[in-house]
Amino acid sequence: MVLNTKHSTRANDSARGMSIIELLVAMIVLMVGVLGAMSLIVLAIGTNGRNRQQSNSTVLAQMITEKIMSVPANTSPTLTLTDCLGTNGSINTAGSSSGAGSTLLASGDVDFTMTLGGTGAPAGYYVQYTTCGSTGRQTIYDVRWNIKTLSTNTKLITVSARMKGVGTDMKVFSLPVTVRSVAGLGT
Repeated sequence: MVLNTKHSTRANDSARGMSIIELLVAMIVLMVGVLGAMSLIVLAIGTNGRNRQQSNSTVLAQMITEKIMSVPANTSPTLTLTDCLGTNGSINTAGSSSGAGSTLLASGDVDFTMTLGGTGAPAGYYVQYTTCGSTGRQTIYDVRWNIKTLSTNTKLITVSARMKGVGTDMKVFSLPVTVRSVAGLGT
């Protein structure tokens, strides 16, 4: 009986396992996958924060709009808004034919580049509203509005809100939210 030594050597070679190069390639592929997954998690966390900001900004803009709309358009009382710290803000509901309050951009959105209290954002047409969250977290929102008198009985209300101090850092930046509505005499 003669044994074929070539055949048995090849069988042993193929059963020896992975070479060091194959192991390195597998590790690189795994590392690229893990790093990709980690970057997606970081991106998702940032997006979640921006979405939370925009949701809060939307709620605040709607709240101010509803407060202004709660009075008939042919009256102009000053309303009070109290935030979670007990700080009172004045809401001026007077309009004008050219638009009273914060300056509007050509797009119709409120101009946030104007300084507060000046001609671009006069007193009574903006509030710095603080929200209180769990574990004592507080967030300040810059809310500004413009009221344009369309007729004796109607006003166009434009309210914009954004988180204060977000700058342009894409991890926390989100655009201002704008809500527009027409107020009438009500019932």
